[in-house]
Order: sequence, then C-alpha cells, then structure tokens
Amino acid sequence: MQKTRVYSRRIKSYDKLPPADEGTTASLPLVGRFMVTGATWEIATNAGEILSIMENLSQRVENEFLAPDLTLFLRVDFALTNRDSGFRPYFRALDHLYYANYGPGDSMLVDQRNRRVVGSMSAATARDLNYWKRVILPSMAGITSACVGITPIHCACVVKDRSGLLIYGQSGSGKSTLALSLSLNGFCYLSDDCTYVSASEKRLQCWGSSAPLKLIPDAAKYFPKLADLDPGESLNGELAYEIDPTAVFGVAQTSDCEPRWIIFIERSRQSKPTFHKISCAETADRLASDLEHLPPCISEQRDRQLAVIDLLAQCENWVLRHSFPPEALAHAISQFCGNN
Repeated sequence: MQKTRVYSRRIKSYDKLPPADEGTTASLPLVGRFMVTGATWEIATNAGEILSIMENLSQRVENEFLAPDLTLFLRVDFALTNRDSGFRPYFRALDHLYYANYGPGDSMLVDQRNRRVVGSMSAATARDLNYWKRVILPSMAGITSACVGITPIHCACVVKDRSGLLIYGQSGSGKSTLALSLSLNGFCYLSDDCTYVSASEKRLQCWGSSAPLKLIPDAAKYFPKLADLDPGESLNGELAYEIDPTAVFGVAQTSDCEPRWIIFIERSRQSKPTFHKISCAETADRLASDLEHLPPCISEQRDRQLAVIDLLAQCENWVLRHSFPPEALAHAISQFCGNN
C-alpha cells in the first residue's frame, strides 16, 4: 500500500451545514480529496486508515481550492474492533435522502440534494480494504453519481490504445464473460457491469469503479482457473465468483478511457457473428431507456444525463448478433475493432 499523504487542515465551513456540525468537523481533522468514478470526493475523518484505503483504490486529487463534487464526513468508533462479516448490506431511500447500512455500527446517510454523506463505522470496517473495494465504494458511487453530475451506463467496458469499447446487453447476455475474454485478448479491463461517464467541455471520459468482476458459476467452463475458486453469495444474493481480474488472470486494468465504440450484444442462432450499424438516435434511445429513476430534488440532472448520452451516441455504434462462446466472440470483436 502506498504511503498516505493527507491534508491535516481543519475544515472551516460547509454550505448549508447546521451549526451543530461545527463541532463534528472539528473532531474529523484528517481530510483528503480523491477522484472516484470521475467525481472529486472530499473525505473528512478521524481515521487515517480510511484515507490510506482511498489512496489505494482511487487517485488522490492535489487541488484543494476547487469545490469538491461530494463531501463525506466519516467518524470511526475505535472501540468497535469487530464486524459481522455475514451481514448483508441494505439500502433505503426517501426523496433526497439515502440510507446505507453495512452492519452494526456501520451506516451512512447520503443527502443527494446537498451532495454530502455523513457516516459512522467501526474500526474493523475502516481498516477492511477488501470490504471498501467490494461493497462501500461501489455502492456509494452508484448512489451519488447522478447528484454529482456523473452518468452511470449499464455497460461493460474494455480499452485498447486508450479507446474504450462499451458492451451493452441485457442481464444474462454475457457482458462479464465477454469483458474478461477481451481482456485476455489484447484489451485492458475497465468494468464489467456499470461504467460511469463524465463530460467536460464536450469531452467524454469513461470510468470504472473498484467493484470486483462478477461471473456466474457456469463461467468456470470457459475459464478453467475459476475451478480453483469457490463462488460466494454476492450483494444481490446471487451465487457468483467475485474476483480481481488482474490477481486471478493477470489482465491489465485501467481506471478511465475515452469511448470510441458501443456494441449492443444480442443472442441469435446465426452461425457466425454479424455486426449491424445503428444510428445515433437509436443508440441514445437504447441507453436512455435504462437510466435509473431520479428523486425530484435532483431531477434536473436528467437533462445533463441525456446530454451526455447524446454525446456518447456519437461513437461508432453496432448491434452484434451471435451464438459464439466468449473466447471466439472476443476474437471476432477484436478483429472487428481493429478494422474499424
């Protein structure tokens, strides 16, 4: 793990915080800024372990003068040294407030309207790198993305020469196995299920989260290395392999890219894969139909998300119909992208 560098300044003020929070921020003297799925998070805490984990899982932001996109106040109770490892997190929403419970002593309240998070957690959770990587960071990125101007797209993403290939498919269509197969065939891995898109001066950037690659148990017949691992229960209750693709398969990973291609994969009985070019309008309609509901307090972000999707739809867009297994399909896509 990299040596942590934190800003030890005390937080002076935050817009719209009630006066009672002045004492709270005074007891959270450690502050760091990090780039998470394209947004700047500022974390104030009393635990250096949290900032160490954030440095391990994301990019530290040096500029402390620009306002952060999201502010998090995370207090750690060092008396709580144990955590219920079998606890399944649950989430509840009411208008602009989103409550996340990760176990006894571990909870966060997200205020989407004011773009801030207040949380408390045990020392055990604050020090658990794997739990932050697998659960806390991905869930917080998903909950807060819209309110900080980031558009989540339910696509896998792999990268070649800084150009991103977004792979869209319905649940069970094989996005994850295809993303891994492409990563084993010359691409870099970025994400397997949700890709976050930011826009700055009409320049799009795709970002992955720290979430592990998730594969259903049947994937073992395509990837023999999985036979040495045991599937477990994922956050949604499904039995799956949740792995670090670099640690298990040695594939290269990247944190961001510029999108170039979008491929919508569809199963068919055709003897070979067929690519059909589709219009920007059809691409935008397909992506927009999958956007998640927004609470009324941040409904204005829908226009921004639709604008991002319109820009994203300017990529090279294709529907791919196939009946191939992942490795053969990955070879076909790799060759196709090399020619386009």
